Amino acid sequence: MVKNILVPIDFRVASLNTLKLAMDYCKDQKVNAVLIYAQHLDDSITELMFYSPRKIIRSLQSAEFNHALEIIKNRFEGILGDIKIELFHGNNKNFLNNFLSAQKIEEIFIPKTYELKITKRAFDPIPVIKTANIRVVELEWNVTYNKTEQEQLIALFN
Repeated sequence: MVKNILVPIDFRVASLNTLKLAMDYCKDQKVNAVLIYAQHLDDSITELMFYSPRKIIRSLQSAEFNHALEIIKNRFEGILGDIKIELFHGNNKNFLNNFLSAQKIEEIFIPKTYELKITKRAFDPIPVIKTANIRVVELEWNVTYNKTEQEQLIALFN
């Protein structure tokens, strides 16, 4: 049976450490991962008419982030099934629980000491995630904020 997990990201390579550690945690079972990026939904009618989650996600992905994601897919080949990146717009418990139900999420993994980088319309979903009706696992690693994305990519697999 495949387990569906959720991991918040900020599109920096370092945020994928949570996914890597979650895969180590779930090493004995097949896993599908949903990575979420939390962003406030624009309330402009024009913006909503042309709203495209895929376009927003593509604009946020860097080459280093995509490379790190491919390395994780290859490293955990056989146990890591699908990886989806979704935008998350809710900032309350009910919205979160509906989202988790729709995605069939069984467990959530969040960073314990790493702080998601908040930019533009983004927000930190971790306070809302901690109120979820399902199990939330906090994972910790040595956070180094002063490294470049390339250095973070190398550090991800040391």
